[in-house]
Amino acid sequence: MILHTHRSTAYVKPIGERGTARKPEAITNQFRFVVRMAVACCECNVPYDLTWSLVDGVMGATITAMGTIPMPKPLPKAPKLKIVADWKPAIWDAVYRLDAYHDGTLNRMRPGFVIAHSCGLSLVHPSESGELGVTEHGADEDIRQGWLVTHTASGKGFGLTLNFKRATDALHPPFVCRSPVGKSLLAATFAVDWTQDTTALGSNPEFRRAGYSVQAAFSSGFEKDSAKRRLAELGRAA
Repeated sequence: MILHTHRSTAYVKPIGERGTARKPEAITNQFRFVVRMAVACCECNVPYDLTWSLVDGVMGATITAMGTIPMPKPLPKAPKLKIVADWKPAIWDAVYRLDAYHDGTLNRMRPGFVIAHSCGLSLVHPSESGELGVTEHGADEDIRQGWLVTHTASGKGFGLTLNFKRATDALHPPFVCRSPVGKSLLAATFAVDWTQDTTALGSNPEFRRAGYSVQAAFSSGFEKDSAKRRLAELGRAA
């Protein structure tokens, strides 16, 4: 019986010498091969020896295997990202609810039409009549106006009353690079889980930063200036 011997060596430069901090050089294919060979030998019960050495700041890895040399498996390919289509709600998607939003002045829940987003936020159009485009007194109203962005669980809003297009943008703006695709501005830009209750949200410092950021972007006048000042204060305190 003939015993085969395999020996491979790979070298890895120190991180400081591997390109730049913003774009370091990738680990070499030879180093990956050494690791893959070690895994293959382990899986096939082939005796092997893996030694490390450091010479002049360069790390070396040498694998020596003896026996029936296995064929290392190729590295798994990176999973393909499943692109989720942008959220494009329509006004007619709204569902009427008696507890649609929280009225801070009356300190109670009020009825309205709700379009809920999976991130934990909603678009809400207050309505006492239960009919889109009809006021509580039977008059006509423009259903494109008067939309709120609210925290779904509590019904509390961000102090904004916007037209439908701007409210949609405030919750899910097209100009923000999101990852993963499909989350809202608040969910993607800040480390905030909007599906939590208000008690849990209140303990997250990013909660206030998220609220002020949306107000600074979509409110106007004093509210806009005030939100910008609050953001600056949070930045200085960080």
